[in-house]
Amino acid sequence: MMKAATYMMIMIMLICLGSLFVLKRPDGKTWLSVDNVINKIEAGTGDVLSQSKRAIENTVDEARALVDEQGPVKTQPVIYKWRDAQGNWIYSDKPNSNGDNQQHTLDPSKVTIMAAEDTAILQTLATKEGDGESGQGIPSALNPSAVKKLMEDAQNVQKLMDERAKTIDDAVGGGS
Repeated sequence: MMKAATYMMIMIMLICLGSLFVLKRPDGKTWLSVDNVINKIEAGTGDVLSQSKRAIENTVDEARALVDEQGPVKTQPVIYKWRDAQGNWIYSDKPNSNGDNQQHTLDPSKVTIMAAEDTAILQTLATKEGDGESGQGIPSALNPSAVKKLMEDAQNVQKLMDERAKTIDDAVGGGS
């Protein structure tokens, strides 16, 4: 019932719209004509096109102004590589102050740039002395003796669990 009523309403609206192309105004012209509709569409699209063109030109001008303000853009980034006093390789965008470095030119299409992580905590954990604790009661993964002790403790716990399981099995099996 509702479906039929909906179809009926749509048909009435289409007939009313179609009649505007047939019925005439007092001056003898139809209320709507294909030419009028096309002219209005062309005028509207012409306005939208001209506004879009102006917006694109403004954006290009602003981008050029930004590039001019920032100066020449580096096309080939350079990194420097050298060994520090401990023999570790150091990579930087600035050359080594001692002058002993290798210069490498990078292909920008093959480089992914991401923010660096703060690694200062690793230095403080590595330099802490004591029983391998990081100061918060948590064994430090940077201290080999703490890791060894943790492994020994885990093995002792496993041995106790195995003995307990054997005792329970014996008690259950002995009572049957």
